[in-house]
Amino acid sequence: MQAIITLLEQGHMAALIAALLLCLGYLPALWRELRQPQPQPEEHPGQARWRLLAFLFAIVAMLVVLVTPIDRLARNQLFLMHMLQVIVLSTICAPLLLLALPTALVGRLHLRESQERTNGPALLRWLTRPFPASLLYNGFFLLWHLPPLYLITSEQALLYDLALIFLLLLACLNWWPLLGPVDEKRRLSYPAQMLYAFLDGQPIDIFAFLLVFSGAIFYPIYARQPHPRMAPLSDQEAAGAMLLVPGLVDLIVMTPLFFRWLAALEEKARIRDQQLQQVYEAEEHKQAWSEKQQPAPAPGSTSSE
Repeated sequence: MQAIITLLEQGHMAALIAALLLCLGYLPALWRELRQPQPQPEEHPGQARWRLLAFLFAIVAMLVVLVTPIDRLARNQLFLMHMLQVIVLSTICAPLLLLALPTALVGRLHLRESQERTNGPALLRWLTRPFPASLLYNGFFLLWHLPPLYLITSEQALLYDLALIFLLLLACLNWWPLLGPVDEKRRLSYPAQMLYAFLDGQPIDIFAFLLVFSGAIFYPIYARQPHPRMAPLSDQEAAGAMLLVPGLVDLIVMTPLFFRWLAALEEKARIRDQQLQQVYEAEEHKQAWSEKQQPAPAPGSTSSE
């Protein structure tokens, strides 16, 4: 067992295995969709190509922050690099992985969700609801970054890699209410999506402000071997400032949701006006028909006063 743990700790094996499993799950289905002569029903031509590009970009971004010198700096020298890992995995890789879900996999998910007797889909439906998804992601992030727990994971390469991979999985659940394939009955309205995007980022934003303005070093591990070009406190403040980037992403996400909401309201108003116009025209047609059906007065007849 110890030999397996040592092997996983060397050469970022955990991250490489995670990337390999994702490739085995995505690439065959995406390649089949790309080779199909005709797109799936209700799918625009070229959408399979964009899904493949989104997946490849997510994998490349994941490997860049997990198996390059960025990872070595993030463990014991620069907390800023650790936050870079977290932001890339949760803000770039997770939404891209959801957008890249193959159509066949989405179909199987919907099929399994319709089977009420299976426990797996029921658990997935619960985990992808807004409150559990946000609670799990934010709760794990804040719990992991408690100084004692973070010190333990930073000193164990395997635990650190597993924590980052688990954070990526929870980030996918966290993005699911906005980007994941859900049934129309479970899809959030546009105002609910905007509220979710706003409230979901508040706990981490508060943590980021504490990093920036507390004036105290939370993680002494980065003070043992500080980077020669950045003091530990400055490193922590810069990491907190970088952690505010997902909040800006939430605003970017909320903007198109707001305009889609306005467009949906205008569409509903247009449909209602069309329906009222049809009712008005039907009444006019009915009235004209009834007048046409009335018998005409006989020739030479006089109306009595």
